[in-house]
Amino acid sequence: MAFHGSKFRLLCRLLILMLLSASCCAKAAETAPQFKDFQSETSLVVPIPQTIETDQAKARLGKLLFEDKSISKGGKKACVECHLSDKGGTDNERLSMAISDQPRSTNTPTIFNVGLLPMLGWAGAGTNLEDVTEAIIKSKHGLASEWPELIEKLNAYPSYKTQFNAIYQMPIKPAQVKEVIAEYLRSLITPNSRFDQFLRGNDQAISLDERRGFELFKSYGCSSCHQGVNLGGNMRSPFGLFGNYMQDKGKETKADLGLFNKTKRPDDQYIFRVPGLRDIALTAPYFHDGSVATLKEAIDVMGRYMLGREIPEKETALIEKFLRSLTGELNGEPL
Repeated sequence: MAFHGSKFRLLCRLLILMLLSASCCAKAAETAPQFKDFQSETSLVVPIPQTIETDQAKARLGKLLFEDKSISKGGKKACVECHLSDKGGTDNERLSMAISDQPRSTNTPTIFNVGLLPMLGWAGAGTNLEDVTEAIIKSKHGLASEWPELIEKLNAYPSYKTQFNAIYQMPIKPAQVKEVIAEYLRSLITPNSRFDQFLRGNDQAISLDERRGFELFKSYGCSSCHQGVNLGGNMRSPFGLFGNYMQDKGKETKADLGLFNKTKRPDDQYIFRVPGLRDIALTAPYFHDGSVATLKEAIDVMGRYMLGREIPEKETALIEKFLRSLTGELNGEPL
C-alpha cells in the first residue's frame, strides 16, 4: 500500500518511536531492576503512582460542583451524569445526550487519570485542564452555561460562598471555578491495578495468559503508541495507517476529521490522540464515535487499520486478557 503526505510522515515517526522505545527501555531496566527483564524489553510502561499531590480543599469543592446540576443551563445536567465511577469514568453510551437533548458528536471520554495526560480530548487539542473545563462549561454539548449567570448562581448558595472564600479570600471568579473542578479531576487516579502490582514486583498479580497477552501487545508494536503511565494519551496518530477506517465504517461525520476540526490544516484530518488504556475494560463502547462495542472488536480494528495485520483469534483473546488486568482502584476501592 502506498502512503502519502501526513500518513507517511507519521508512519516514519511511529517506526522511529519503536526503535527509541527499545533503547529507552534498556536504560529503564538498568535504573529499575525490580522490573522483570521481559517487562522492560520493548515497552515504556510504568505504574500509576499510588498517590498524587492535590489541594484537598479545592478538590472537595470541585467534586461538589462536578455533581451539581445547578451549574448547567436550566439546572438540567451535572457533569457526573456522563462520568460514572462504576463505568470507568464514562457513561457506556455510544453517544450520550447533550443538554440540548441532541446526541453529542463524540463518545464520552474517561475522566480517570486525566491529570497524568499531556494532551486532552479525543484529538489531543487541549493541554490544560482548566481550559478544557471552561470549554465544557460553556459548550452547548456540555453545560451550556455563561459565566455571569453561573457566578450569580454560586453566590446564591451560602455554602459555596463560604467554601470559595475560605480557599481564596475573595469573591467567586471564573478562574476559581475552573481551578477547583480541574483539581478534583486531577485527584481521580486509578492506581494499583493487577498489572501495576506485577510491574512493582508481584509475580502472582497477573496470570500466565495475561503475561502472554502483554508480550503479544509488545511484539505486535502496540506499545510503540500505547506507552507511558497511561499506556497511551501522550501522542497523536492518524486513525488508519493501513486503510481508511472512517470511510470503511460508513456514515463519516465531522467528528471523524479529528484534529482538523481544531486546526483546519488538511494534514490533520483523521488525526487523534492515542487513547490511554487504563481501565479500558470498563469504558465500552470504544473509539471517538463509540462505533465498536467490545474489546475484542477494538483489538481487531487496531490490528487491521494500525498494524496492517489480522491478529489470530487466540492471540486477540490473550491481548484482551492483558488489557483487563489494567483496571485499577479509585480511592482505595477496586473498580
